[in-house]
Amino acid sequence: MREVAIGPELVGMRVQSAARPDWGVGTVTRVERSSSAGEAVFRVSVQFNLGLKHLLVPPARLIAPQPEPTRRNGWLDSLGCNTLDDRLRRLPADALEVLGTPAQKLGTLAKLYRWSDDATAIAKWARAQTGVGDPLSVWTRDELEVAFRDFANERDAALRAAAARIKMSEGPEALRRVLDALPEETRPAVDAALSRIV
Repeated sequence: MREVAIGPELVGMRVQSAARPDWGVGTVTRVERSSSAGEAVFRVSVQFNLGLKHLLVPPARLIAPQPEPTRRNGWLDSLGCNTLDDRLRRLPADALEVLGTPAQKLGTLAKLYRWSDDATAIAKWARAQTGVGDPLSVWTRDELEVAFRDFANERDAALRAAAARIKMSEGPEALRRVLDALPEETRPAVDAALSRIV
């Protein structure tokens, strides 16, 4: 991440906000210099796709545009199921490849229930899954909703399998104890997923 030097020559350049990669790449339209407590401060206006933003630098940081993953893939990526679309739908490896007890695996899978199907959460989910700063610049909202449904189905199946392993090896009481120990914010979604009939 290369920070850009702030000055009048920045007008017309393409930049990103280091703190808000979801804003995408914008064009600097204005740079005003002032001082605060003897320090140089810049008010920078940047036109992003979502609108004009006025940033105070510092504390804001502007960086050179970062290369974004693209949906164009070679045939090897397609064969290996390693396309950007595949990464969007797939459960993260660290959630599937837990070296521990079935209860630890279930706890790791339960963390994936922080993502819900509302529009804001889906955008954050897509950003976390793929590293794309602005997922709506790559996929349509409908494509993201369909991909999230695929992800949620895979997540639910993995959760049910982990719960079944606990129930078979330790009994239903042990499963209930593991579920009761989950964080309050994910417990209702996990319970709902386990109660759904496949």
